[in-house]
Amino acid sequence: MEAFPDNWADIQSDTVYLSINGLLVSFGSEQIKLGLKYDQKGKHLKAIERGLVSPCGNVGLVASQESGYDLKSKVLGKGGDRRFHAKSIDGILHFPGLVTEY
Repeated sequence: MEAFPDNWADIQSDTVYLSINGLLVSFGSEQIKLGLKYDQKGKHLKAIERGLVSPCGNVGLVASQESGYDLKSKVLGKGGDRRFHAKSIDGILHFPGLVTEY
């Protein structure tokens, strides 16, 4: 199991990473491209690593409203207008590359 990366350039497609709170996470190649494009400061990575949070006023993972997706990253401030969505597959939270604007 790989340690959770703190920037998108260090992420390998479909590698499973272990977050500090024990969450298993993987990223598709499309998600990595979108992360490099829209999340240069790694705010979404920090939110993903933080894990589940209350949806009001917190940075972290919250429920996704997109069909077929379980959770989405939520960040505040600059960059907070986008959400990265993930599916839970066999106990691994996988981010295939769906980004929506809030």
